[in-house]
Amino acid sequence: MTPIVDGEVYHYVSRGLYNGVSILWDRETGSVWDHITGEAMYGPSVGHWLPIYNLLHTNAAAALEADPELRIAISDRPIRQRGNFLDWVMGRFTSLSERFERTIAKEDKRRPTLEVGIGLWTENVARYYSMEDVLAAGEAISDELDGRRLVVYVEPRSRALGALYAETGNAEWVEGELRLDDGVVLREGRLYGSDGARLEIERPLQLFTRWYGFALTFPGTEIYGE
Repeated sequence: MTPIVDGEVYHYVSRGLYNGVSILWDRETGSVWDHITGEAMYGPSVGHWLPIYNLLHTNAAAALEADPELRIAISDRPIRQRGNFLDWVMGRFTSLSERFERTIAKEDKRRPTLEVGIGLWTENVARYYSMEDVLAAGEAISDELDGRRLVVYVEPRSRALGALYAETGNAEWVEGELRLDDGVVLREGRLYGSDGARLEIERPLQLFTRWYGFALTFPGTEIYGE
């Protein structure tokens, strides 16, 4: 990992845990960084921030649909996972290991520790949506965050949560399409207008994660529905 900070290239490695979440350490200054927010937490780089981009969950089929020329590396290790990604995530971990727990000073107990959901944030607000709530709403929730309308939804193939900005008061899955107001649809990861023209997708900063990690990164985060 080699992001550029103030024109300088830094090289990073994972360097342990803080609040049960991995932290980064750069070889150039010896500073410790929060990999979610990009903030330098300790060391000479305090006051600096890494550029942060969304990391969205997908699968090989969806990636090839988005870019047919994409090269995909296939591991020769046996695959033990059964079912979809969400089944594996929710069933693989039932409790935090002692190593993770030792790094957490005070946990936010408003939601179950290992609950799966998506966290969204701007400069002014952070909000968490549980997978349970999104599924109960028909796999799509229309909401407003920091003055902008958006939709939180379950991606059909990866079964992960995603979010995009959309000026809509309603979002509904119909025959594999997420249909918004004014004829706008999300189909196979692409957004189309009522005229069929492809639209650019704009997304808030987001992280498909577990409750404890997001809540400890953004203390006092809002919870959808509360």
